[in-house]
Amino acid sequence: MKVSSLPLSESFRCRLERKSLPTLMLLAVVLAPLLVASLFWAFYRYHISSAAKGVTAAQSSASPSQQTAPIDERLSNAERAIMFSIAPLTSLSAMMTPVDPDPVASFRQLIALPPGTTREAPRIDPRRIRTIVDRGVVEYASAKTDGDRARGARLIQTAALVGYPPARDLLARNYPQSEAVRSVVPAKDVIRYALVPVMAAASEDSKQIFLALGQHFAVQGQLDVFATEILELVRGDSRPQLIHRVDTLVDLLARVPGACGAIARLVAGAGKAADQECSFSENLRKFIETTRSSAAEQEEDSKRRGLLMLSQLSGG
Repeated sequence: MKVSSLPLSESFRCRLERKSLPTLMLLAVVLAPLLVASLFWAFYRYHISSAAKGVTAAQSSASPSQQTAPIDERLSNAERAIMFSIAPLTSLSAMMTPVDPDPVASFRQLIALPPGTTREAPRIDPRRIRTIVDRGVVEYASAKTDGDRARGARLIQTAALVGYPPARDLLARNYPQSEAVRSVVPAKDVIRYALVPVMAAASEDSKQIFLALGQHFAVQGQLDVFATEILELVRGDSRPQLIHRVDTLVDLLARVPGACGAIARLVAGAGKAADQECSFSENLRKFIETTRSSAAEQEEDSKRRGLLMLSQLSGG
């Protein structure tokens, strides 16, 4: 029996088509996204190329200086960077703030008040000063050693520095015979304590205190110190009745051996005769009138030191 070949080939072709259909579908699924991506990339490249051509055309229409400016600026920056990299360290002061050699002085200058203004003086309670003096007198009187007496004298000196007259009188009166007082009170302070009342309105008591102090410096061979501090204190005194006050001072100096000579050596125009006779009142008056006063500065310094001692007492 003979079978026809046509039906067999059609049957094979049908089976082949059924097997290749899934493969074609799979290829379509894979190739479709690639085709879309290729089209998108071509579109993007087209727009980028168009934008680049527009920029090139704009640049070609610009002036030559506008084209070269960015390049010149970059070159200039590069040159400066190279110069900075090879510059010595000493050139850094041009770019950095120099180190202040005296920061304390600079700070004081910074906080200083403008010229013509005055600081308000700190208020000192007189009752506190009186209490300090009383405490110092008690400690001094009840002390058994010079160290204990010196602590009492230091309390009195604190009050004297801030300007308490009774404390100044106590120290000036006891300075010649008390080692404890001399260990605490500098010579320039005690001479000021004794001289200021004499040059203001001399009483008999203030004269005796001044004479005893002058004789102490004469015995100790310190009349040059005594005379120097006197002239420093009376210079520039412009208060009334200067002639009378100078005569009073010279009369007291004449009663201290060697005091007139010490003053005459420091006052211009006073000769040996003036040294021996203490007749240099006129020269002393001219010295006072032609020199600048330093009394205010000395009192300010005194009060500053006294306030410091008061703060130390409060801290203790």
